[in-house]
Amino acid sequence: MKRDCIARSLRATLLVTDPQRAAVAADMLEKRGIHPTIATDPEALLRKSRTCAPHLVIVEDGVAGVSGARLLADLLEISWTTATILICDDDETAVHDKTEGLGILGSVRSVEDSEGLNRLLDSFVDLASHDR
Repeated sequence: MKRDCIARSLRATLLVTDPQRAAVAADMLEKRGIHPTIATDPEALLRKSRTCAPHLVIVEDGVAGVSGARLLADLLEISWTTATILICDDDETAVHDKTEGLGILGSVRSVEDSEGLNRLLDSFVDLASHDR
């Protein structure tokens, strides 16, 4: 196991098309004591997750042409304990249909939706505090 994987702090990966747009979300994570990594390559995220899965993954739908729901399903096959959030424009019903059975924390319409993301991060931090 790699040294950075055994660190005690929570780790999150933001998988997005435009890393600059994710800066606000990364700051929100840091303020909560969660170490963020911003990524743009779905395959690299899956490879890294096999050896050191993050505690939280926030995935933008359509990164590198990959369905966010499909990527979350693949990720959860590797690490079922990873919490997940989907970023997509779909309404709540469509998101539910796409992600049924995946147990995601929820979705937001944009990586810049600080109110929605804060609400989901509250849930994540609450769950993580019970697991520790």
